[in-house]
Amino acid sequence: MLKVREIMVTEVLTVTPDTPVRRLTRLLADEEISGAPVVNAEGRPVGVVSATDVVRLAADDTDIRVQATRARTETTAQDPDGEDQEMDPHGFFLPEDSPFAAERLLGQIPESEFDAATVADIMTPVSFTVTPDTDVSELADFLVRGRIHRAVVVDSNKLVGIVTSGDVLRAVAGGQLN
Repeated sequence: MLKVREIMVTEVLTVTPDTPVRRLTRLLADEEISGAPVVNAEGRPVGVVSATDVVRLAADDTDIRVQATRARTETTAQDPDGEDQEMDPHGFFLPEDSPFAAERLLGQIPESEFDAATVADIMTPVSFTVTPDTDVSELADFLVRGRIHRAVVVDSNKLVGIVTSGDVLRAVAGGQLN
């Protein structure tokens, strides 16, 4: 039987509960991964956080959904009442070196709860883990029943790896799993 140790990833990017969500999003994007284990100071897994958790936070944050496309402007002749003027949403898609994508425009986006959130606010606490000696067929059942895409692999309560539904898929495609 194929074991988790044969398909798991042992070089795992981890975050801590106090990692800011803004930093988490940059880490996930830079590493091109969709989630990471959350560990405490002793290296013990305390949760998992995913891109879906970040998206859920953004969807729940009305400041991002409603106000992120509005700019606060100075009172001008064209705006005698001092009302906020809507920004052109296409401006967010301009190249960074465009004179129209100036840093001052980005600074006008209102700060929201999203900016103050930490991983602890959005993570899913770890309640189930697998060991390196778990059968991959058992792991697959675990992932399906839990409707999850990654499992934290522990040995003596210490994080030793992570295994994803993609790892299982590669094992099936490679003929490793019957």
